[in-house]
Amino acid sequence: MPQKSADYAVQSLEKALALLDMLSTHADGLGVTELGQKLGMHKSTVHRLLATLVTCGYVDQDPLTDRYRPGIKLVGIGLQILGQLDFRQEAQPYLKELAEFSRETVHLSVLDNGDVVVVDRHFYPGTVTVNIGFRLPAHCTAAGKVLLAFRPFDEVRRVIKEESLSRFTANTITSIDLLFFQLDRIKVQGYAVSAEEYAEGIRAIAAPIRDHTGQPVAAVSILGPASRLSIDRMGRLITVLTETCHSISCRLGYPKPAGVNLPNTQELFKPEGADNWGGGNGNE
Repeated sequence: MPQKSADYAVQSLEKALALLDMLSTHADGLGVTELGQKLGMHKSTVHRLLATLVTCGYVDQDPLTDRYRPGIKLVGIGLQILGQLDFRQEAQPYLKELAEFSRETVHLSVLDNGDVVVVDRHFYPGTVTVNIGFRLPAHCTAAGKVLLAFRPFDEVRRVIKEESLSRFTANTITSIDLLFFQLDRIKVQGYAVSAEEYAEGIRAIAAPIRDHTGQPVAAVSILGPASRLSIDRMGRLITVLTETCHSISCRLGYPKPAGVNLPNTQELFKPEGADNWGGGNGNE
């Protein structure tokens, strides 16, 4: 293929992927004109690319509104990728037990550039719900901060720039220096806290899951309303959370300390522990 044709093919692919990215962030779908305006593409280009994506099953068009949405084929691809994440399979029973134990929402997340993406979750009835695939900014979430803390600072600087530290609440960190100060502390203590930094009234704690090399590959978070997650209660839940993450890590090949027998799920989440750890009205 001549170089010019190859470049054109790559540009077309990049534009098609940009269309998919944009559609994935609009639950109600988008029309051709809207997509063109948002992406700076000519309507004819958008229409041609969408026609190909619809034919291949990656995009669906609503026959009543003519708006476009991501196709069901993408769901299948996403589920296949999730199924290949070994840490997700190993973590599932622990997530379920931790949600029942804490009586709050528990989710498993991975870092994707400057965001964290939820790849699994369990929630207790009546708690905050977070959908699989949901993206959250890393700089103001417990999961994001705990995963950033164990990355080289040069890498963090590449993906987190000060101008990208958007403010969501009065508690959101918008200074890169303050963020690095927090990341230093998180790396030492082994867990992170988000005190209403992404959403008012919501607090969270998170700890890392490590693979056989010792590198964090995901984070487990407990999140809930500030009225229930008091500072005292979060402090008590942190112990169970970090022990849970260490148990999952050891199942992935992370070495456990010599002479230490790690608890299994039954030992970690004894029924009587719910009153001591999971209970409370947030005013302790």
